Amino acid sequence: MMMANDLFAFPSPLERYRWHSRDVYVKRDDLLHPILGGNKARKFEALLELNLRGKTLLSYGGNQSNAMATLSYIAKMRGCDFVYVTSPLSGYLQKFPQGNLAYALENGMQLEILDVASDFPSTTEAIKNKALQIAKSLGEQAVFIPQGGACELAKKGIGRLALELRKDLAGLKNPAVFYVSGSGASAGYLAGFIPCVFSVNAAGDASYLKTLFENINAGMPEMILSPKTKIPFAKPDWRLVEIYREWLDLGVEFDLIYDCLGWLCVSENLKLFEDRDIVFIHSGGLLGNLTQKLRYQRRFQKYF
Repeated sequence: MMMANDLFAFPSPLERYRWHSRDVYVKRDDLLHPILGGNKARKFEALLELNLRGKTLLSYGGNQSNAMATLSYIAKMRGCDFVYVTSPLSGYLQKFPQGNLAYALENGMQLEILDVASDFPSTTEAIKNKALQIAKSLGEQAVFIPQGGACELAKKGIGRLALELRKDLAGLKNPAVFYVSGSGASAGYLAGFIPCVFSVNAAGDASYLKTLFENINAGMPEMILSPKTKIPFAKPDWRLVEIYREWLDLGVEFDLIYDCLGWLCVSENLKLFEDRDIVFIHSGGLLGNLTQKLRYQRRFQKYF
């Protein structure tokens, strides 16, 4: 069985770029693996050490989740089942799956759709409850992964990242390490290993993200940044595509939902870091750009 050390190109390189008239550093976790790169490589490293034969991976979340796509790949590679619970799909997506959803289905993912009627206050709570019910019915066969991989399992891979960063940061000037948050696991656990971690809340506000950190007993970043003007989660925005193009011109592609938002927040707060070296951890998730680009093309044709 291929282990994580055989699968991933550890350690990922730290590269220097000239951006917005200053040097910045990018931890290229996107280069760890062509499919499993980014924060999912870190969060699911420990999962790859388990014997998954005869098991069923079980998770829940959005229908374009990066974690969903990654878990489908791991399940296919390890020869186990993968069941994923999500909210009702649009009629179009049911007929024509796209992006991460199409990829996960091609890998053999079994999709469980939430019933429209629900007694729970939020869709997230409803799909989580359904996933837990399925896990209970499967008993010891189930390997339950919370949304986005936000669980203790993620600590091992994030711990390795912290060890790499301690070497990478040697010689840098009072470094500020940026790690964008979705579920909060990556940035929160990293903040428990090293100081100087900054994060950006991609979903919800800063108080919501702090609650996520507390729920998984993670560390608290030095600061949580938010864009000056709020951008609804995953909604196309001209500021994000401008960031995307800037970095593409420098030879690096970032995802349009998480990392481009992170760079936007960095650009809006550069004065805070005049005396600090900026280190940005690449979150991966580039498969998700396939569907995001289609949305951007419809709204901002001049960029594509």
